[in-house]
Amino acid sequence: MKNNIHMQKNLLAFAAALLLVLFLTACQAEKTDHTVSQVAESAAVETDPDDGTPSVSNQNQQAASGKFTGAAGTEFVIPEGFIQLDESPSIGYQYTFWHPDYEIRIVVYEIAPGSIPIGAYETDLNIATRNPDVTYFNKGENWFVQSGYTNNGEEIFYSKESSSDSGLKTFWITYPTAKREFGDPITADFEKNCRF
Repeated sequence: MKNNIHMQKNLLAFAAALLLVLFLTACQAEKTDHTVSQVAESAAVETDPDDGTPSVSNQNQQAASGKFTGAAGTEFVIPEGFIQLDESPSIGYQYTFWHPDYEIRIVVYEIAPGSIPIGAYETDLNIATRNPDVTYFNKGENWFVQSGYTNNGEEIFYSKESSSDSGLKTFWITYPTAKREFGDPITADFEKNCRF
C-alpha cells in the first residue's frame, strides 16, 4: 500500500511536470509563431491587386540611388527616382529596386561560392536558350544575356547572369513596353555599370 501511494505521487508529479512542459512549449510556440508572422508581414512587399505592381505604401521601402556593392561583391549603380524594396530570397542575397513612375523593376541576385546549387548556371542557361519569349540572346565563357517580351508583349525583360569563382550573380530588369522610352536607356546604363 505504501509503495502504491508513493507510485501514485510519482505519477502525479510526472504528469504535472509533463503538463508544465507542454504548457511552456505551447506558449513558446505561440510566441514564436507570432514573431514569425510579424517578421513575414514586415518583409512582405504589398502589391496592387489590379496590376501586381509594388505598392508605394510599403513601409519597408526606402529611397535608393547611387553606387551599391552587394554582399558577394557585385557593384552596380541605381539611378535617381528608385526605391529599394525589402525582398529576401531563401538563399543568397537579393536587392530589388522599383521606379513607381516608370514601373521599372531592377533585381540583383548573388549566391556566394559554396552555396550555389549544383548545375544552377547550366540549368538557367538551358532554360534561356529554349525560352520562346527571348528575342535576343548572347553568351560568353561564363555569362549570358537575354531579353525579350512577356505578358503578350506588354512587358520587356533583360537579364544577365554570370558564374565565376566569386559566385553566381545575375540581374534582371522588367518594365512595360509602353514605357520603353524610359526603360531602354536605364537598362543600357545599368548593364554598362554593373560589375560582377
